[in-house]
Amino acid sequence: MTGPGARPDEPRLWSVDPLTGQPLETEAEQTRPLPAVLDAVPPRRRPRLLPALGVIGLAVLLVVGTTATYQAKTTAPPPSAEDLVLPDPVLPTRIKPMIAGWQPVLSDDHPLVFDVPPDWKTEKPDVAIGFETPAGDLVTLQGVARYRRDFCQGSELSARAMAGITTIDEGEVGGIAQAAEETTLRWAEAAYGSIGGGQGPKTEIGTSGPVTVLEGGVIATAVTTTVLPTANGRCPAPSVAITAIALPLRALPGSGRYHVLLVLADQEIPGAVARDVVLKMGESIRRE
Repeated sequence: MTGPGARPDEPRLWSVDPLTGQPLETEAEQTRPLPAVLDAVPPRRRPRLLPALGVIGLAVLLVVGTTATYQAKTTAPPPSAEDLVLPDPVLPTRIKPMIAGWQPVLSDDHPLVFDVPPDWKTEKPDVAIGFETPAGDLVTLQGVARYRRDFCQGSELSARAMAGITTIDEGEVGGIAQAAEETTLRWAEAAYGSIGGGQGPKTEIGTSGPVTVLEGGVIATAVTTTVLPTANGRCPAPSVAITAIALPLRALPGSGRYHVLLVLADQEIPGAVARDVVLKMGESIRRE
């Protein structure tokens, strides 16, 4: 709950009536009307941006508090710490994988779910990963899962593959195929380009193809771009396959954006993620 003078995202300590649970006025506030009481836990929390080191780009860590504390004005003994803190919402258990043996990935900011193999590490739904392009634009993934996380010693949060949901505005591209292609190129530049706006990575765009998503009800478009990263990161791979599976606008009407499942996977290494696994992940896309 927030009170006057506090930022909306900061909890404020209120005194409450132990019987009714209603806020009590302090002496300084008795002459003022009671402020509106807001729910401390919004339906969807803001994402926490985590760094994905080992590739180039700006990453920001943003933790948004959603916990409110309460203190009752009473002669009874003070409540325990468990009574003072409202826990974070429990992650929903109703989401089951579509692919047997795989695990679902959820996002707080996109109404879509997809599955990843059991040896991938899934992040919490409020986690996002962001990179800055040389032009200063921020690209982000939400609903994130990683393969062989922390494989590179001394490179925190490194991974051999990463998947998540991103978007691209309808007005920025001429159609669904271009939305998928442009998304791969933006991520190639942001995640695998040179530091300081130098030479960008070499890229080769593949042909587009259909992928059936939303439990067979929609045809998405997949494009894979092969990237030769610049020699800046630690433990680099010889090449990276960036696959974008873009959903048509009618999949989420009214949003004005193409929603895209993006998978970045190191290639020419032992145990590289194959394209058929990526497409299988795409086929599992469904509404939350």
